[in-house]
Amino acid sequence: MGIHKLVDAGEVYVIGEYQPGTNTPTGRYKIGMTQNERSTYDRIIEHQTGNPNRLFIHDYVWCEASYLVEKLMHNQWNANRIGQEWFTLTPAELVQVMADIAAFEAQNGQNIAAIRPYYYATPNPGDHPGLTAAQMTQAETLRDDAYDICKDMAELKFEFEALKYDLLVMNGINAVVDSVSKIKINPPTTEFSASLLPAPVKAQYTTLVQKPKDDFRFIFTQTATEVCNISLASAHWRNEFPVLETTLQAVKGNWTNTISPTITIATANTTSQPRTAAHETLHEAYVSKLREYEEKKIQKEIIELELRILCANYEGITGVCRWKRTIPNPKFNKPEFKVLEPAMYADPAYQTPRGNTATPSVIKFKAW
Repeated sequence: MGIHKLVDAGEVYVIGEYQPGTNTPTGRYKIGMTQNERSTYDRIIEHQTGNPNRLFIHDYVWCEASYLVEKLMHNQWNANRIGQEWFTLTPAELVQVMADIAAFEAQNGQNIAAIRPYYYATPNPGDHPGLTAAQMTQAETLRDDAYDICKDMAELKFEFEALKYDLLVMNGINAVVDSVSKIKINPPTTEFSASLLPAPVKAQYTTLVQKPKDDFRFIFTQTATEVCNISLASAHWRNEFPVLETTLQAVKGNWTNTISPTITIATANTTSQPRTAAHETLHEAYVSKLREYEEKKIQKEIIELELRILCANYEGITGVCRWKRTIPNPKFNKPEFKVLEPAMYADPAYQTPRGNTATPSVIKFKAW
């Protein structure tokens, strides 16, 4: 089992497909990654299930920075993207793809390998006392760069969230539109809830050890609040972008107050509707803003990694960041309880209503 996808090593692969009944590539390739116990050979079997054309492994590279390399590759080759992780590539472009994988690994692999021993190690208390003046300047510059990136991310998030609600309002009760929106139906049911158990029983089975919490935060000079994770509920970002906030709340209100309450399991039209030119224009804009946001997110993650390396085995850097790596309290061990207490698990007294919802959503990638 690995540590975390951000720092786990793995294989970054390029998988292609053949034209039916031949050994001639179609020119469509998937750029992906696999970590831990699964290899590229395992992945090709999984991908084959969803593809009628025979797949083959073009090549793969072992990468210390497998997660980052995959994300960087998707952004680098976005102009060739035809699906979520599928790209059209010529033989010459395939050569460049493999060169780009190697280059991104060279840029990031060493940093990932350096941070891995510290990722969940119990840190020494307090800020790192041994940083040089040059290292502190570097850390402060990285923090300031991270704030600028977070600000860009907040602006983009206001924009793509507004576009999402525009699309949902346009659809009305037609919850499914070809390659634009989908709906999740959860029929009414009941589900076991540990919160309803007698306290001694719950305590007896609260034994499941959790993975250490990767508690990294920037200490921005522009605000005392923690705005690293880009919540649009943050007063800081609402004040930074008042016009975008007003626009978002208006279109969100159109959805939540007028249309959303009318969509139930009984009323939702789940028959896929053809997308219109207006759908395509809005969805194209939505996906474009979302992709820009993901690019910024990768940039922020790279800065975080550089600061984690400077933190090393300490809780933070004065005025720049904190990284405590705390271990959460154990949580309720539901699998064990289900096996050892089957009668209580099935007892209606410990069941709570769930479901009875129909939830439309916008597809987060361009599918055509």
